[in-house]
Amino acid sequence: MDKYSMTKDVSETYRLRIDSYRCQWANITINPSGEFSVISDCGNFNYRWPVSANENFKEFLIRICSGSTKNGYLYDKIHDRDRASRVDAENSIISLKQELFRYYREKKRDYYYMLEDKKKIYPQLDTRMRDAYDELESIGSEGEMSADAFYSLLWNSSKLGEVFDGDYIALALDVETVGDRQAMAFCEVVAPIFAEVLKAELLEVSHD
Repeated sequence: MDKYSMTKDVSETYRLRIDSYRCQWANITINPSGEFSVISDCGNFNYRWPVSANENFKEFLIRICSGSTKNGYLYDKIHDRDRASRVDAENSIISLKQELFRYYREKKRDYYYMLEDKKKIYPQLDTRMRDAYDELESIGSEGEMSADAFYSLLWNSSKLGEVFDGDYIALALDVETVGDRQAMAFCEVVAPIFAEVLKAELLEVSHD
């Protein structure tokens, strides 16, 4: 038999029941070695922090769970990075719509003094703008998707290419991601409650 070493920890499980539509129950298991495990109706999460011999893990959890937010330290450790990086297509095309309107105004102004020609150009311009806007609306209606899929829809659109001459991709580089909604719910709803539970427990122990 191969040589091995073994240590044994005693874990504690806290079973929370919460009056919230975002997360109604969570079973949180921790042990002195710094292991943190959650099973809940808003998602399952696991992480381990190295804990020194003279450090109280519960005090550490109180610090990171109190006032936890979707952009906070706890969220950064437990969220699913693939899920969090998915693109919110509807909000990510807002800048392109704004640029489309700006382009339209500039072209109308450029053609204003062309007299006879503008009678032909204006309807063509209006049609191209409507087609490009409808294309953006269609992409936005796709909802959540990977960044690759989002950029593929933009890049392969001939209607957008005709209007923006290939310069529009740069406008959409700063996409809006959806985030890991499960981890957000845990951090914003459950974590602060768990911090209060631990505070009350440590306070009771200090009074014994």
